[in-house]
Amino acid sequence: MLGSKAPPQRRLRLSRLPFSFGLTDMPPWLRLCAVFLAAGLLLAGTALILEYRQAADPNAGKYPWIGSPEPLYASPSDDMVLIEAGEYVVGDDAPDAAADAPVTRVWLDAFLIDRHEVTNRQFQRFVQAAGYATAAEQSGSGWLYIGGERDWQKVRGASWNHPLGPDSSIEGALDYPVVLVSWHDADAYAEWAGKRLPTETEWEVAARGMTCLSSPEIADPGQDGSSNVWQGYWPRRNRMLDRFFYAAPVGSFRPNSLGLFDMIGNVWEWTSDWYAPDTYRSDVLVHNPTGPITGQRRVARGGSWFCSPNYCSAYRPGFRGKSPPGHGFNNMGFRCARDVENVEDHSSRVGVQSDSSTLVLCST
Repeated sequence: MLGSKAPPQRRLRLSRLPFSFGLTDMPPWLRLCAVFLAAGLLLAGTALILEYRQAADPNAGKYPWIGSPEPLYASPSDDMVLIEAGEYVVGDDAPDAAADAPVTRVWLDAFLIDRHEVTNRQFQRFVQAAGYATAAEQSGSGWLYIGGERDWQKVRGASWNHPLGPDSSIEGALDYPVVLVSWHDADAYAEWAGKRLPTETEWEVAARGMTCLSSPEIADPGQDGSSNVWQGYWPRRNRMLDRFFYAAPVGSFRPNSLGLFDMIGNVWEWTSDWYAPDTYRSDVLVHNPTGPITGQRRVARGGSWFCSPNYCSAYRPGFRGKSPPGHGFNNMGFRCARDVENVEDHSSRVGVQSDSSTLVLCST
């Protein structure tokens, strides 16, 4: 009220508050230390926030799906390569190998496997002939990693022919591996083509070039650019020693000893097996292993353009990836396999080594 006397002011003493930190009771030197500690924590927190905000390379968002035109190592044909019957040793012998891939022995019957990953051109023929709609097209969205982002995102309008979202296309990318295909999409294509998806042990033996675990020495594409993976520290910077940010056309890199392209890197490849952590844990020789009869995720192999030394680093033959079969990602593709009825009558034995001592390897 106007003219009333103001109430006397009371000084608020920190030591009387119920949440007092007791600073007033500290000796001056300890109080000074507390101030410096608080300032240090504040600076460290600010630095972490800034680092998180600047973690992704801001220039990476400018890269299109189709990289700069680069000469191919070769223009691979759409044929298949014969893998001869024999006893093989599979598993991950890397120093940081996961517990789900112990070394084990398998016997495989002869089979054929695609020389390269299924391309957009091949998948387009299937879609047009069968009137097929992929899982991403039916749901209206797919999972993408887009350069400059810090994580994957589900994007409306993303599909096999829109690999970076609705504003992108595969025009000029018909020889790139098809992506954003679920396991069910890959299986449908394989059936239409008169083929099947390879088992994970078939895939691994083919990826190793039918050789022993670490022989010949496997290159390190994360450092030397020998395959299409992420070179650098994800997601800060991709040095692109392999010349590509996203997927590369099939035939861009040197094939393995059997003439198979992109068994390591480029895109993950679906296999026919359900994933289980104990699939490779066997003390007996298993004949044509096919994995468990059911599960929640399917096995994928080989790593992709997204794999970096600090994140994923799955670009080696023995690494067992896994993914939900109903989802499509823009770093996931596939190749097909086929049984061989009569090996002797098969005319395409490209890449099979003539030294019989190396055909059935690592047996004990």
